[in-house]
Amino acid sequence: MLPTLVTDVSLLKRRLTHSLAASIVAIGLFSAARANAQTGQPETQTCPDLSRYYAEMTLADAGDNKAARWAALATSLADLQSRCLRSSEYYSLLGAAQLNSGELDVASESLERSLLLDPNNGAAQIDYAEALYAAGQLFPALQLNETLLARDDIPADLRDRLTERQTAWRSNTKQHFLQFDLLAGYDNNLNGAPGADQITLTLSGEPVLLSLNTDLQQQEGAFTNARLSSRQLTLSANGQSSWTNEVRGRVSQDTRSDLLQFDSRYSVIKPTRRRTLQWDAGVSSLFFGGSALYSAAQTRLRYQPNTSKRCAPVYEIASQYQRFHSQTALDAWESKATLGANCIAGENGANVLRYGFDGGYINNRALDARRPGDDRDGWQVNFRAQRAVLGGELTAQASYTRLTDDSSYSPILVNGAARWQERNQFLIQHRTPLRLGAKGALFLVNFYHQEQSSNIELFDLTDTAIEFGVSIAL
Repeated sequence: MLPTLVTDVSLLKRRLTHSLAASIVAIGLFSAARANAQTGQPETQTCPDLSRYYAEMTLADAGDNKAARWAALATSLADLQSRCLRSSEYYSLLGAAQLNSGELDVASESLERSLLLDPNNGAAQIDYAEALYAAGQLFPALQLNETLLARDDIPADLRDRLTERQTAWRSNTKQHFLQFDLLAGYDNNLNGAPGADQITLTLSGEPVLLSLNTDLQQQEGAFTNARLSSRQLTLSANGQSSWTNEVRGRVSQDTRSDLLQFDSRYSVIKPTRRRTLQWDAGVSSLFFGGSALYSAAQTRLRYQPNTSKRCAPVYEIASQYQRFHSQTALDAWESKATLGANCIAGENGANVLRYGFDGGYINNRALDARRPGDDRDGWQVNFRAQRAVLGGELTAQASYTRLTDDSSYSPILVNGAARWQERNQFLIQHRTPLRLGAKGALFLVNFYHQEQSSNIELFDLTDTAIEFGVSIAL
């Protein structure tokens, strides 16, 4: 039989509806004296009889203002600590009171002390499993609860409750998320066209100025953007895996610029004490103006050593196969290698600033000898920051990319010079919680700006967009 008392179930994340404490008290578990006799522990002479505290725990678990009642009981028990330093039962009772009053850290310490004095203290084991779960240590909690269920001295009523708790906790190892975004906005370059309305060609060694077809010039206007994404997360003792699927569409007054995009990605994260390893693999497809434009298959490996410092280094390599459906001469294989860091500034709380940066090498290898410019190389620098602002969360991202072709892009453009491109991108987003009767409802404001320059004016462009809308976790 179990020697002492167990905590109530109000902290079981609303999974259980009855009090474990009340159940065990009703069953009539071992007294402290009998527990000491079974374990062979010497009883502390000055530690008083603790049996009266069981009745107080039952009272604390009943009625309103339970947390305050448990806190008062924890205070009363704390006054006995100097007299009960060798009593496993005492620290089990103290830990139960602290746990139910919301003092998770000190409760864990008390329960650990109880189990050091008596590893077989069933009441402390039950409460310690709950403390582990509340602290986010799901699998140690499951393991300890499984150990309890393997004991042959568990009363039937208590076994049922522990089984119910095990089932509830195991349900957290598989989590499903569904999110829907709906936004409206305005874009000054819906079709991603060059900024110039004329281009200069080199014909027979002479520059010739030609006007671009109006259909190829910038088209601006309002748009509606919708996104539906699903994510299935599976947790294990060794890490986690997730499968994410997303479909996004944009419609506007310029139907030739309508977008439809599909993405699917599988990710595995393996953390250890020294590092976190992440592997991703995915596919994506983009339709533009109703026609298939682009598809890709990519994989990525990410390595981050664990550190107590405010900035943790991040190493990443990635590879992507790029397929252009209507222009197969543009097909390519792109590889990246980056080095960066994820950082935290300020103390934990609402004003903490989370930011990161990385930079690295890009190689885009042509898969068709017909591709203009052949292979291209370059580098990219990224910066991101996140902080609580104006009752919500502000996120900012910025990136700079430069790519250079290995050979001439075209003999009739800039005298056959090799093309170079520089691209600056900036995104700022503010997310504000909404009270719409739906959990996880957010109001979104997104601002995006892109500016690209090149020695070939055909590739000069700017694009600015702003959008407003809602995001709802379904």
